[in-house]
Amino acid sequence: MTNSKTEAARAAWRSPGAIPILMLFVLGLSFAVVLVLNRVAVEGGVPFIPYVFWQSLGGFAILLLLALTMSGRPPLSWAHIRVYMVTGSLNLTIPYLIFAFVAAKVPTGILGLSLSLVPVTIYMLALIFRLDSFRIVRFFGILLGLAGILFVLLPEASLPSPDMVGWVALGFVAPLCYALNAVCVAMLRPPEGDSVQLASGLMFTGSVSMLVVMAVTGEWWAFEGSFGDGHWATLVAMANNALSFYLIFELIKRAGPVFFSMVNYVATLTAMGLGIWIFSDAHSIWIWAALVLIGASLVLVNFVSMRGR
Repeated sequence: MTNSKTEAARAAWRSPGAIPILMLFVLGLSFAVVLVLNRVAVEGGVPFIPYVFWQSLGGFAILLLLALTMSGRPPLSWAHIRVYMVTGSLNLTIPYLIFAFVAAKVPTGILGLSLSLVPVTIYMLALIFRLDSFRIVRFFGILLGLAGILFVLLPEASLPSPDMVGWVALGFVAPLCYALNAVCVAMLRPPEGDSVQLASGLMFTGSVSMLVVMAVTGEWWAFEGSFGDGHWATLVAMANNALSFYLIFELIKRAGPVFFSMVNYVATLTAMGLGIWIFSDAHSIWIWAALVLIGASLVLVNFVSMRGR
């Protein structure tokens, strides 16, 4: 079964078709917008834990309404509940808490750069779980990707402030969660249930987990205060989440996790561009060099080896 999924992903890469490619770019834009919205919300005074809760709950409400209209309520078998819990944690609760927490402390472009680690991480996980075979070209690509990350973390001049190193390192935990999620979706997705239903189940479990976190921390927020940028960012994040989580399930279903991983490079470039445009982020030569190295890693890990060279 695993081999057939791998072959399907390779076939999809050679001729993915217009719809998966369009989904790839829309999802990449959506991922980049998440980073911008996180920063706007946090800088607008919205507490980050309630912010993640409200965008999850709102996204769930949108997806549930669509599911009930189009195909019925989300399936509730154990196989589906397992997918909801695993993907809700790996693709929503943990990374969104991380990104929301560091949003005001690290430039948007650098956080976007962390997303470019996902394709390389997916390949490393595929080796660990024996979903793919070792290839020297891909391994060299992994080394280039790691070198790119070192270019961000190690040189004193790479970041606006040396105090950001710890926050950037924390931000790099999120790509590991996304990579684990892509592999889990490909391996655990039940045949029953469409992508809208599965995405709504994911966002429900994410909402519940964030409600628990709010109760434990005692950090509550329910759109108090005058309606400002933070409030608007929270509302937009609800719709953006509904779109992105639907596309995650649908794109992995149509083209496989390796093709899906390309979305993170779209998100990286878009996030850096939005950070420069909206927040006037400035990046050192080390950051641009890291972008080049990670781009080369993309070529070696995905383009070359997926074509069997």
